[in-house]
Amino acid sequence: MIDIPSLTPFMADKRLQRGASLPMMISRQVKSPIQVMVEHVKSSYLVVSLEMKADAKAELLGSTVRVRWESDAAINTIDLEVISEETIWPIKLLAMVPVSVGVEIATSRKQEPIPPGIDIRVPYKVMGARPIEEKGEAVLLKFSPTRLILATEGYVAKGEFLHLSFTVPSTGQEIVMMAKIVEKTFEDKQTVIELIFTDINEKHHQVIKDYYKKLSKTIS
Repeated sequence: MIDIPSLTPFMADKRLQRGASLPMMISRQVKSPIQVMVEHVKSSYLVVSLEMKADAKAELLGSTVRVRWESDAAINTIDLEVISEETIWPIKLLAMVPVSVGVEIATSRKQEPIPPGIDIRVPYKVMGARPIEEKGEAVLLKFSPTRLILATEGYVAKGEFLHLSFTVPSTGQEIVMMAKIVEKTFEDKQTVIELIFTDINEKHHQVIKDYYKKLSKTIS
């Protein structure tokens, strides 16, 4: 399966909502990032605006720029190519397409996954897959406030993004999130995958944190 860069896994992230501010690094000006404002976002492009300074009139058309932000689970990096540039002094509008997307585990905040204590089924959808391959179901083996470890008989690949859901037993709350597969192994004829959260509602995230804390106390 061809890995085509897409902004879909990040579109619900508050840092990519219209009006949000993002630090952007320009390859030609690597001294320090500049702040840009998100104007519009789709899976295949991002439009931002920035306020120009009198001494910064260099054209950015054709440049590769980088936006980078951190969450509880990961460090997200998106490289984009500027394909359109419009200036209405002192505002510059940039339309950009993603050329690469990176998600790194925030190891400084890493907490070891633990078993959920009960059988939890996790239906999922592989983002960007063919219809015959896109849907599946997994079993939650372990979890933490930033990661999931699942077992599935479906076909998935390292680097893919999954849209998934499951119910936390203690509350009955259904959790919906986007997560990226960062590790893949095989055990007892099943695929075991480790995922990190890339997009999750703050309320849902808190439910997971609370359940993790509760189970950690019983284990210790």
